[in-house]
Amino acid sequence: CIRDRMSSVQKLKEGDTVVLQAETTNRAELLFFTDRAQVYKAKVSDFSETKASAMGDFVASKLGFEEGERLAGTVITLDYKGDVLFFFENGKVSKVPMNSYETKTNRKKLQKAYSDKSPLVYLAAPAEGSEYVLTSSQKRKLIFNPDMIAAKATRDNQGVAVLTLKKNGFVEKVEPLKKKSGWMTWPLIR
Repeated sequence: CIRDRMSSVQKLKEGDTVVLQAETTNRAELLFFTDRAQVYKAKVSDFSETKASAMGDFVASKLGFEEGERLAGTVITLDYKGDVLFFFENGKVSKVPMNSYETKTNRKKLQKAYSDKSPLVYLAAPAEGSEYVLTSSQKRKLIFNPDMIAAKATRDNQGVAVLTLKKNGFVEKVEPLKKKSGWMTWPLIR
């Protein structure tokens, strides 16, 4: 749902939540990554501006997702600069240059947007200096700096192992590391 700044509270259907809120321009492009290693591209201007009291557009219908396909994450770009990080259950992280998703034609769907060898846990377009906390099923934590690995132009590369897992272990959760007043904080294990 694209809405104007003057609106108040966003109206949602029961069970729905807002997962991304960002201020941008109509010329920005939206990259919608799905759980089937595909990315759907759209311009912000493709969506109508609505009031908060309106439900807006259902992204899966508007972009023509396949039956059962679910949204994994969204990246907003104006210039296709920077990288996209993909964190996988097997402890690997893939760093793909954003320009790998740029097309000369108006293609709406790109296949092999990332590796499908292991389930995707989290994806992000990191800001400079960003760090992430990876939590394994064995309750081990790792603070990861994306600058530690090189970007690979192949979109569906399997990534680099950053967290060694014990037998039957997997990455359970990835969260951005928050820095407050010189101290690093992250959510406690639940």
